[in-house]
Amino acid sequence: MKNRIKVAALLLGSAVAACAATPGGAGMRDSLTSTDNLAPFSAGIDYQMIKRSVSLDNGGKNILQARIYSAEVGVDLFSRWQVFGTLGSSEASLENYDYGDNKVKWSGGTHLNWWHYDIEDPEFMEGRLSFQTTAEFSQFRSGNDTSWVDGYADLTLNYEIYVEKPKDIKLIPYSLALYGGVALSKLSGKADSQDFTEDRVVGVVGGADLYIAHNVSVGAQVLYFDNASFSFSARYHF
Repeated sequence: MKNRIKVAALLLGSAVAACAATPGGAGMRDSLTSTDNLAPFSAGIDYQMIKRSVSLDNGGKNILQARIYSAEVGVDLFSRWQVFGTLGSSEASLENYDYGDNKVKWSGGTHLNWWHYDIEDPEFMEGRLSFQTTAEFSQFRSGNDTSWVDGYADLTLNYEIYVEKPKDIKLIPYSLALYGGVALSKLSGKADSQDFTEDRVVGVVGGADLYIAHNVSVGAQVLYFDNASFSFSARYHF
């Protein structure tokens, strides 16, 4: 019996070797081309929990709830202006209904830094104040009959507190950024053959980003229009 097992194992190994590609050479380090850095680019992941009051076309009211998973890629056009895109999946429901299957979510947008001022005195308040804007157009789908679009923009006051000085980029953690401001969101969609729109366009936004290093951050954000929505993110800037 043992001999049969050995023979079977040998034949199986021979078959796998015959079907597998030849391994590459060991120790190769050079490439035809190389890039010193990917400085203009950033990448990240996001998780969002959305909850918005909506008005149905039949005059009724409901709550749109959604869970969204996505990846983001950004490109710095200038030191103060970035464009970005996201791709992921969303699952949604109207209140009292089950969540639909995950379908594609995508978006495109921009981040813009309008102004900043470095506070140096008093020392315990050292940090950077800035006004920033995010604008984004997103499209979501869930299940076979739920879809919506959202046009979003905000204006926030940001306060970034450094561990030491902004130039000490090797410190871990590097800084904590707190922000808050006004948000606008124009939302419309369709579910169960009924059109719906948002109940409230104007809301507030607030959040915090912890910079583990000068180019790595994790963050959390709260959006409030008529209900609270939450998001969590991680970013790496090359």
